[in-house]
Amino acid sequence: MALNTDPSAMRLEPFGIAGATGDIRSWLLRARWFGGRQHRVERVELDDLAVLRAADPAVLFTLWRVDYADAPTETYSLPLGIRLGPHPIADLGPDHLIGTVASAGGSLLVYDALADPEAAVELWRMLAEEREIETGAGRLISRRLVGIDPGIADRPRLLDVEQSNSAVVRGHVDFLKWSRRIEPGPSVELEMAHTLGERHFAHVPALHGHLSYRRGAGEPALQALLHAYLHNGTQGWTLALTSLRDLYASAEEAGTGSALERWELVDDQGGSFQGEAARLGTVTAELHLALADPEHSSVLAPEAVGPAQLSAWADAMTGQLDRLLTSGDPVLAPLRERRETLVARFDALRRLGEGGLAIRVHGDYHLGQVLRTDEGWKIIDFEGEPAGEVEARRRRSSPLRDVAGMLRSFDYAAAAALAERMRPHDPLWHHLSAAGEAWAVANRDALWAAYLERVDGTGLLPEGGGALVVRRAFEVSKAVYEVGYELGHRPGWVGIPLHFLLAATP
Repeated sequence: MALNTDPSAMRLEPFGIAGATGDIRSWLLRARWFGGRQHRVERVELDDLAVLRAADPAVLFTLWRVDYADAPTETYSLPLGIRLGPHPIADLGPDHLIGTVASAGGSLLVYDALADPEAAVELWRMLAEEREIETGAGRLISRRLVGIDPGIADRPRLLDVEQSNSAVVRGHVDFLKWSRRIEPGPSVELEMAHTLGERHFAHVPALHGHLSYRRGAGEPALQALLHAYLHNGTQGWTLALTSLRDLYASAEEAGTGSALERWELVDDQGGSFQGEAARLGTVTAELHLALADPEHSSVLAPEAVGPAQLSAWADAMTGQLDRLLTSGDPVLAPLRERRETLVARFDALRRLGEGGLAIRVHGDYHLGQVLRTDEGWKIIDFEGEPAGEVEARRRRSSPLRDVAGMLRSFDYAAAAALAERMRPHDPLWHHLSAAGEAWAVANRDALWAAYLERVDGTGLLPEGGGALVVRRAFEVSKAVYEVGYELGHRPGWVGIPLHFLLAATP
C-alpha cells in the first residue's frame, strides 16, 4: 500500500515512522492483550494521536480502531516509543519490539513504550503534574489523589503476565494499570475505587491517581489507574496451587486409601488452605457490606430483591444454558440430558419471596483476583467480566454471584494442580482427584461459613435457606459460562465445569 494513500501512515509521517504502520497493525493483532482473535478483522486504523514526550525516546499516545466483519468496532491503546538505533531496546524481542524504520539519521526503533523504563516514566510525570494533553480528537486528563514523585530511583517495570491490560510496577512504591481496550462511558473500576476509598475499605490497594481519555464532548473513558504497591503480595491462585501440590505429594506417598483418609490428608497437610479460605470469606463479606451502604449514590445504592428480580435472574440463567446447548459440540450431549435438573436450580429462585439485596459486585471474582499480603487479603481488578458490556458490568446483582465465582475457583485450582502433576491414565489419578475434590469442598465450606457468620443479621442475604438457593443458582450459572468459555478458548479444560454440572442435584 502506498504511504500517501494510507491515512494512518500519513499521520505517523511527521515522526519518521510511517514505514512501521504495517508492523504496528500486525503487532497489535498478535499482542497477548488483543481480545478480538475470535472475530474477522476488516481493518485497523490509527484513530487518535498525541505527543507525550518529544525527546529521545519520543513517546506517542496512539489509539487504534479495529473494525470487524462480525462484531462491533473496538479501540485499543498503544503508547509507542521511538528511539534512534542502535540501542539496547532492540533486544526487547517480538513481544515488545514492533519494527525498525530507516531514516536519514539511522534506523528508528518502534516499540511498546510501556516496556521501556525511560519512556514509561513519562506517564508518572503526567500524573504528578496533572497534565491535560490535547490529542487529535480529544484530550488526555491526568488526576492524582496523593503526591507522586516521578524521580525516584526505582524504574518502571512492565510485568510479563497474560492479561487483558498491562501492569507497570515502580519498585515497592506503586503500580500503573494501563487499559488496552478503551471503552467509552463511566469506568466500573474507577467508580469502585472511589467508592471503596470513601468507605475506607482496607482490603483494596489505595488509589493514587488516574488517567482518562475524553473524545470531544463525550464521557471520559478510563485509560490508566495508579495504585499503591502491595508489599509481599502473592496471588491467591498461586497459594492455592502450593497447598494442593503439598496435598498431592502426601496423597501420592500414602497411596490409595478411604474417603476418611483423604479428609485426614486435607486436614493434616502442612500447607492447608482452610484458614486462608475462611479469612477470604470474611474479607469478601466485608467488601459486600461496604458496597451495600445505603448512603451510596443512586448508581451504587443497594436495592431490595423481590419476586420480579428473582424471576428475571432465573430467566437469564435458563437462557444462557439454552444458548450453550444449541451448540452441536458432542461434549455437551451429557449436559443436554441434565438440562431439567439444572433448570430446577434456576427455577428454585422463583419460589423465594425475597432475595436479600442487589448491590454493585466485583463481577469477576476468583483466586486470581485476590492477593495475600502482610496485611491480609487484598482484592484487585474491579472492572468486572472483561467480555461483558459496560452497562451490564455496572448492573447490580446478588453478592452471592461473587461468592459463587470464588467457590468455583477452588474446583479449578484442584483440577489445575492435578493436571500439572500427572495424566488421567496414571493409576493414582482417581485417588489424587478425590483428594483434590476433598480439598476443594473443605475450602468452599470454610469460606462459606466465614462469609455467613460475617453477614448474619445485616439483611444482605435472604433469610433462612434462601441464601443457599441463590448461591447454588449462581454457581450453576457460573459453571455454564465456564463451559462456553473453555470450549472457545481452552477445550482441554472443559471437563472441569462439566464435571460440576453433571454432578448437580435438583
